[in-house]
Amino acid sequence: MEQTMHPHPSVGESAPDFRLPAAGGGKVGLSDYLGSKTPLLWFSKGLFCPFCRRNMARLSQSYADFVALDAEVLQITHNTQKEADAYFRNYHLATPYLCDADRQVHEAYGVGLEKQSLGAMAENWVTSSAMVAHDLLVNGEKSPAPVPALRMGSFQPSQLVVAVDRGGVVRYVWSGGPFDTLPTVAGLLSLLQGMASEIPAAAQAH
Repeated sequence: MEQTMHPHPSVGESAPDFRLPAAGGGKVGLSDYLGSKTPLLWFSKGLFCPFCRRNMARLSQSYADFVALDAEVLQITHNTQKEADAYFRNYHLATPYLCDADRQVHEAYGVGLEKQSLGAMAENWVTSSAMVAHDLLVNGEKSPAPVPALRMGSFQPSQLVVAVDRGGVVRYVWSGGPFDTLPTVAGLLSLLQGMASEIPAAAQAH
């Protein structure tokens, strides 16, 4: 069935709700955090992508800082739960890893697929292979098979970061290409710190 692509949510709009299976079991929904935590959503290419694993490592190293701000990082990918569970059994995941295999949540948030040129595909393949070799030789980490990437051929998913306040309202949106580096951890923490500082004022208004 053909899905309708929506635009990215805008700051000030209500974030589309969802509930997705998580690596390691169970399901996680956006509404699980509203009222108590600030969800930071990251739509990524997934575990098979070494670029994304670099970004995952950066977020994981500072995860305690996110927790200290009552924030939760929710990574959303098009992996199946079976693929994610296979990785989860061998490697620690600091943040919830949610599986949107049919891409319905991606579509709701306007996260599309970008057509890659043959040159870009070749360059990304060389860079990815070097990163995979480094992970294996230095960290002993074997890269998951790139099944989702092969299924999509020359199309690659873009990335999106959305910060949602405790009331379910979008407060920040960043979009990037399939291989872009995420906004800095310091920048994201500063954003969340600013959102946290507004909570008492909002409470007083009520």
